[in-house]
Amino acid sequence: MIEFETAQRVLEIGGVRVGGQPGELPTVLIGSIFHRGHRIVHDAKRGIFDRKRAERLIRVQEEMSLKTGNPHMLDVVGETAEALTRYIDFVSEVTECPFLVNGTSAAVRVSAARHAVETGR
Repeated sequence: MIEFETAQRVLEIGGVRVGGQPGELPTVLIGSIFHRGHRIVHDAKRGIFDRKRAERLIRVQEEMSLKTGNPHMLDVVGETAEALTRYIDFVSEVTECPFLVNGTSAAVRVSAARHAVETGR
């Protein structure tokens, strides 16, 4: 097995440990949701989406995490600050798993990250 000579760090993000030497920790499942072209998104600019289908996708990922023993996170993607903010609010309502704030530009990501911090998401 590969082992890096440089010391590797282990970080904990919302209770999920990542990093370390290869094989030290289980692989983390990270599913993207609301990405460009995602069929559950009806209006990518305003963040309008099919809530039932989105929740079902999140539940499937949670189930796979339990079955495999691999921890999981969500990669929440938005094209605008308005959309990404809506997605963050939804995700934080339906799951306790940590999520990554991902957007099409730094301005979108920063705005949404500020919202997440201000609302305690």
